[in-house]
Amino acid sequence: MVEKKEHFRAPVQDTFRRKSPFDQLLEHMCKVKECIDLLGKGLIGYYNGNYKEFSDIAKKVSSIEHEADLIKGNLRNHLPSTLFMPVDKGKFMWALREQDAILDHAENLAVMLDMRHTKIPKQLQKIFIEHAEIVMKTVGAMEDAVYNIRDLVETSFVKREREQTKEFIYKVHEFEYQADKKKYEMNKGIYKLEKKLDPMDVYHLLKIADWVDDIADHAENVADWLRAMIAK
Repeated sequence: MVEKKEHFRAPVQDTFRRKSPFDQLLEHMCKVKECIDLLGKGLIGYYNGNYKEFSDIAKKVSSIEHEADLIKGNLRNHLPSTLFMPVDKGKFMWALREQDAILDHAENLAVMLDMRHTKIPKQLQKIFIEHAEIVMKTVGAMEDAVYNIRDLVETSFVKREREQTKEFIYKVHEFEYQADKKKYEMNKGIYKLEKKLDPMDVYHLLKIADWVDDIADHAENVADWLRAMIAK
């Protein structure tokens, strides 16, 4: 794992004192990880029928997403077109955009799940939880890759750091693949119980599987843009 320095986890108001785009990308990444860790905990509770706690978590997810928006906005506003960057600025901004998509998706997911509390069948609870855990690992691996980009830039793209970054990116892809396989098992299990479930429950169970899995897809997109950034 990459060592994560505490100064990148400063309060949002400190964001406005920083000018380095990589510092702010990392600070935004911290908000992504904070949000997904919280959402993951909420999902596991939701799958076990703890809807009251999930409602509280959904509100916190929205708050974190707003804090991340402030970081994103400040980064964009202080990134002049003439700024020299050691990586392609367009690719950098696309990586930020995909990080932000994770937060947007997490907030929408939390709100939608809180609107309708769909009971997860006992037979499917274990696999739903396993899927959520893999998705969280995908985002965790993405966090490692983003942090390592900072180290890569600071060492002027030395070979050892470049190879390490590639390894982290590979882990993101591997976890995303595992999440996709787990989602296939979830869908298969849902259809197996289809005749015993209310049609709207079937629909929502399938949507939950899709919505949660989309988070891993966006994490993989971030990794793809990081790989494009370091490709030379």
